Amino acid sequence: MQYIKRTFWLMFQMGNKLPLDRNKYAFFALLAVPLTIFEVWYALAGEFGRLELAIVFVVPMYVISFLAISYAPDVHRSTLGDYILSSLSLIGGLYLISQMGRYHDWISGLSEFLLLDLAVAGLYLLLTLELLRRCVGAGISVVVWLVIAYCLFGHYLPGFFGHRNLEWSYLLEGLVVSPQDGGLFSAPVQIAAVYAFLFVTFGKLLEKSGGGEFFFNLAALIAGRSAGGSAKVAVTSSGLFGMISGSPAADVMTTGPITIPMMKRSGFTGRYAAAVEAVAATGGALLPPVMGAVVFLMVEFTGIAYGEICAAILASALLYYAAIYTQVHCYSCRRNVGKIDGSLVPTLWTVIRTGWVFVVPMGILVYYMLDGHTPALAATAGLLAVIVASWSMAKTRIGPRRFIEACVEVCTALAPLIAAVAGAGILLLGLNITGLASKLAALIFGIAQLNLFLALLLAAVVTIVCGLGMPVVAVYSLVAVMVAPALVDAGLTVMQAHLFLIFYAVASYITPPVAVSAYVASTIADERPMAVSLTAVKVGMVAFLLPFAFVYNPGLLLIGGWETALLDITKVTVGVLIIASAAEGWYHGMLSRWARVAMIAAGLLSMSAWDIVGVAGLLIVGGYLLSRRFFPRLHQRVRATHDGLAKTPINTTSGD
Repeated sequence: MQYIKRTFWLMFQMGNKLPLDRNKYAFFALLAVPLTIFEVWYALAGEFGRLELAIVFVVPMYVISFLAISYAPDVHRSTLGDYILSSLSLIGGLYLISQMGRYHDWISGLSEFLLLDLAVAGLYLLLTLELLRRCVGAGISVVVWLVIAYCLFGHYLPGFFGHRNLEWSYLLEGLVVSPQDGGLFSAPVQIAAVYAFLFVTFGKLLEKSGGGEFFFNLAALIAGRSAGGSAKVAVTSSGLFGMISGSPAADVMTTGPITIPMMKRSGFTGRYAAAVEAVAATGGALLPPVMGAVVFLMVEFTGIAYGEICAAILASALLYYAAIYTQVHCYSCRRNVGKIDGSLVPTLWTVIRTGWVFVVPMGILVYYMLDGHTPALAATAGLLAVIVASWSMAKTRIGPRRFIEACVEVCTALAPLIAAVAGAGILLLGLNITGLASKLAALIFGIAQLNLFLALLLAAVVTIVCGLGMPVVAVYSLVAVMVAPALVDAGLTVMQAHLFLIFYAVASYITPPVAVSAYVASTIADERPMAVSLTAVKVGMVAFLLPFAFVYNPGLLLIGGWETALLDITKVTVGVLIIASAAEGWYHGMLSRWARVAMIAAGLLSMSAWDIVGVAGLLIVGGYLLSRRFFPRLHQRVRATHDGLAKTPINTTSGD
């Protein structure tokens, strides 16, 4: 009975990252270093099919992941079962690698899927489900199980949601050799193999060479001397680092140990400090040039050029950070906290002298991407430039030892990503071969015909729920197939529909109950995870509003003429800043409850499609705020009069 209870309990539990002893580290290095060299070779000169690349990437990653993540949260060392699963991943993977020639020339319906192919496909399906459970959690695992069950038994359902009879052999064949429909080696895994791996490696090498310290010093120089300087440094440094790393959780783990204690020392509560760090790190997945590698998946799905996507999202991503910056400023002024000792703020010369070399690899990365080269080549050029640049810094040179460390750390850090994208591939296959994706799209489209706002609200909720605990690449690959077509049919442009979903996929990192960024930050701050995530939602509230803003104001995405773009960007920017001030209840003094309500209403109207009403609301509220800024004594007298009247007792006796 005890065994049954523990088995049931394990179904809903994630594992934890295991420490590396010398033998395990050496084994990981034997896999991670060749994989990294292979990825670099592929980016520079490799002529390899995407399916074959995905197989070569998945096999060593599965082997490493089963030994890097425990099977239960209360287990802190690798067990015999972990070694068995890792060995099975290797044995089955070697068979898949040996059959890549057959799979490359596969013709569905004509090529024969052998009994051994079926066995290995079934094995990798089970390995993926177990890896999902221990790396990502029960949420996505349950969804994958439900989709598999729907594939096998959905033909028994009557009416709209029924489908034709699908056999196990057909499903297992699709898992391996039909990447265009989904499966273990489909687009999500391919994106992780081609782009995410190289960009994460670039970020890790940049960190190893001292780039993280450079970003922090640059942020301190920019924002350290202003009100709430410690929190502003956290916002700026997390944004700068997240712009390259593209991983919110990794960003928190990298910058959080520095910024969160600094904020706490300067007067912020641990809860607020952790929330600011979580929200700032999460926004890095929206900032070009990397955008958490999701931008490259969007290129695959939509056919829109990389440069167009980066240009379109830039204004919204900057507004995200402008809102956080404004909220932090108002919060700090209201409570008089967050000041940094001036001696801790570096000089411009110090920042340039100690970190100018890191501008070079960043510049090379951006140049290659904007010049039309493949993102994989750009990331490779950037990471090679980091290695070369590091040799000018005696203390942080990337030699063989540091390079091996980076390779091992990247592969162990990507364990949750590889599990999630493989699971997303299974979901894509199930959605496509059963027609469920088109059925859900039709359902959302039907709602959109009645009310577009309700359809957008439903799409946002679906994306956030799908994204609980999942990497952005994985959740976007799911909703891009399931939800985006319905939004396009409802009248949105392809750019609007997909960026809408990306924003909410990113927002899931701070949304309870599984707010990954907030949970990581809460561990550093020693605060309750749920409390931090709730505060993070308030600090990052603009992330939930901006997608609606650029749907109703397409100029925000540079859709339309320059006049439209100028109007939309201006009024939404003012609206965002007003809402941020109202959320904290401060603008050159405390704001009354009614003033805050009016400001929020004006800010929301500025994001609507009613341009005249929105501009009028902004002008009225803007006039009020300007009067507070330039005529503070008038407002002080009005406030004093109001307080005096409120405190005067009412005479209830007759005056006659």
